[in-house]
Amino acid sequence: MLKKWKKLAAAPKSNSKSIKFLKRTLSVSGDIPKGCLAVCVGEEMQRFVIPTEYLSHGAFAILLREAEEEFGFQQEGVLRIPCEVAVFEGILQMVEANYC
Repeated sequence: MLKKWKKLAAAPKSNSKSIKFLKRTLSVSGDIPKGCLAVCVGEEMQRFVIPTEYLSHGAFAILLREAEEEFGFQQEGVLRIPCEVAVFEGILQMVEANYC
């Protein structure tokens, strides 16, 4: 399922089927902007809201593979990333620099 999320996130923005799939499979609440998803990071399960386009970045591909190995495809709700919060914040800053 993580591979499908990544593939759908990399799809053209006009693909409403992709967005509908992401909304169905992720725990989406009113405080998550359109085009974003919530992830929980580390043992403390710190919550981050990130743009779905970040999933196509190579650094997130590595994190998604680690999440697949750690938790498998049967995750429900928020996507869990097995990474220290400080490391994730550094990766997030690097990815944001590429997209800004």
